[in-house]
Amino acid sequence: MNDQNRNHDTLKKMVEYCKDAESFTERCGYDFENYKSDTMFQYACNMCIMQIGELVHRLSDEFIEKNPQIPWHAIRAMRNLYAHEYEKIDLKIVWETLTKRIPELRKQLENMMDTSL
Repeated sequence: MNDQNRNHDTLKKMVEYCKDAESFTERCGYDFENYKSDTMFQYACNMCIMQIGELVHRLSDEFIEKNPQIPWHAIRAMRNLYAHEYEKIDLKIVWETLTKRIPELRKQLENMMDTSL
């Protein structure tokens, strides 16, 4: 598979995880208290964030360099935090990621799929 196809497939998977995270937050009424008190909800949402970060590793270096508007390094760093230092996670930051950053990221990724590949 060439880089362009791999990048497109990877972006598509990232968009799906964004949609899943958005669906989870919608299902819980966009309520931080629901998120904070429900570990199953937390784990489901956090897994989506981890998967998005993991998928960044599949994108070609050239693609990442051509798209500096996405905070690729921060996305990977968040994945690493979840995977290796889970006890240090700040739920308020995660909530902001889920309710603000993930929807923004999904739109950017969808736009990339339509225009830059």
